[in-house]
This record gives sequence, C-alpha cells and structure tokens, in this order.
Amino acid sequence: MSKSQTEGIFGRAVGNLYRGGPANVSWEQALEGLEAGDAERTPNHLPHSAAQLVAHVQFWQAHLLDTLAGKQPATPEHAADGWPAPDDWETLRATFLRDAATLRDHARDPELCAALNREGVPHAAILTSYAGHSVYHLGQVVAVRQALGLWPPPGGGDTW
Repeated sequence: MSKSQTEGIFGRAVGNLYRGGPANVSWEQALEGLEAGDAERTPNHLPHSAAQLVAHVQFWQAHLLDTLAGKQPATPEHAADGWPAPDDWETLRATFLRDAATLRDHARDPELCAALNREGVPHAAILTSYAGHSVYHLGQVVAVRQALGLWPPPGGGDTW
C-alpha cells in the first residue's frame, strides 16, 4: 500500500469520527429532533445535559481549530474551565456541526495532518485525540437522551 493510500485511509477513518460513525450513530442523528428545553435538561443521576456536553465538545473543537490555524489559544488551567455554559441551543448545535465538519475535512488533508504543532506533535495525532474525545461525549449524549426517554431520535437510532 502506498503512502498516499495509507494517508487516505487514515483521513477517512479519523475524519469519520468527527461525524460520529460508522460504528455508532452520527452527531447529526444523536442531536436530531432535540429541542432546546430537552437539550438543557439533566437527567437524574447524570452530571450533564446534552447541551452541556455539546458546549464542552464545541469548546475543544474551537480550541483545536484555532490551534490548526496557527493561533495559540490558552489551555484552560482547570478541567472545569473547558465546560462553558451552553448558549442558544440552535446556534450551539449549528456551530458544533459546522466545526465538526471542518475538522473532518482537516483530518482528510494529508499535508495538514503531517504538519507539526509548536511542540513538534503531528496534527494527525492531535486530530485523532480530539476525535476520540468527541465520540466519547457522543455516547454520553445518547445516554442522556435515553435517560430522558428521548431515544431513539425521529430518524431512528443505532438499532437493528
């Protein structure tokens, strides 16, 4: 297999994680039909609402996009600082999905993936780490919806 083919496989695999699949539902599916009031509800015995989870992942997506653009965003001093209060749900959802699509495209860009950040770490490694973070919280959003009795979404969930 050529280097180009390997890069293409890597880019598709990691890029797909920003979408959420293929081994599970996509972010679009997980957020489908979720109205603001329900997105902001925190189920009993769970620490976060779906909106809080999406705001958290979006915080880190924006951080990564700034990093990839050559900016030097500050890393929060404490983990809690990476959990901003959710803003308007529809705006948050749209921004989140847009930025996830951008990161998916970046993961499919061999030149960008081969480039190094200021610490000498390949962007491919950073994109992979952030993609795993995103999918982790995607599962939590599904669990929140299940706990609220809002699963599967209108278009169906990951069932067969």
